Amino acid sequence: SLDDFLKRARGGGGGFGGGLPGGMPGRPVIVAGVAILALLWIAFTSFHVIAPEQRGVVAFFGKYSSTMEPGVRFTLPAPIASVKKIDVQAIRTEEFPAAAGENLMLTQDQNIVDLAYSVRWDIANPEDFVFQIANPEQTVRATAESAMRAAVAGVRLNDAIGPGRTVFEAQVQQATQAILDEYNSGIRIQSVAIRNASAPSAVDEAFKQVTAAQQGAQAARNQAQA
Repeated sequence: SLDDFLKRARGGGGGFGGGLPGGMPGRPVIVAGVAILALLWIAFTSFHVIAPEQRGVVAFFGKYSSTMEPGVRFTLPAPIASVKKIDVQAIRTEEFPAAAGENLMLTQDQNIVDLAYSVRWDIANPEDFVFQIANPEQTVRATAESAMRAAVAGVRLNDAIGPGRTVFEAQVQQATQAILDEYNSGIRIQSVAIRNASAPSAVDEAFKQVTAAQQGAQAARNQAQA
């Protein structure tokens, strides 16, 4: 009947007091739901747990505001304020070359050396790390590679593959750090270590023969002097 149809359309109550037509919740229910969602949003975006190895970099409308120490911290809700957690104790490592293959460089005496090395770094200044450079890992790689090529270009092949390489490991570390400091990167270079330095594979056998000949010549000199 028409009366039954109207009652069902009104939610079965015979009037509008319990809700909107079609069973939709009334205004108080909608307001309560919105309030709950707002409280949840504030709770999830305003309270931050910063671990002991972390620092929280706070941005206020996208601009740097402060750096939070470890603990439970509070900020204004997003998007007014945002927090990026940065691990300042982790040591990152960049390997050169990044994939299997040769990494050829030119020495001072116009020889080619295949060099494999690693660069270890961490974050010294979290706010600079977040705001000053867009791609930290790529920046470290590009800077370290440039510094290494410059250092290798200043030494002879024997120094590059022999004991003298420890000297320019320190030079590469200092040069890389100086460039990163110029850009206020917030990055600290911990060490540079050469894993392998040898002649390219195409001439490796000939290079070994030259090395053996040099050692034989030195032995002959020593014997003659004796």
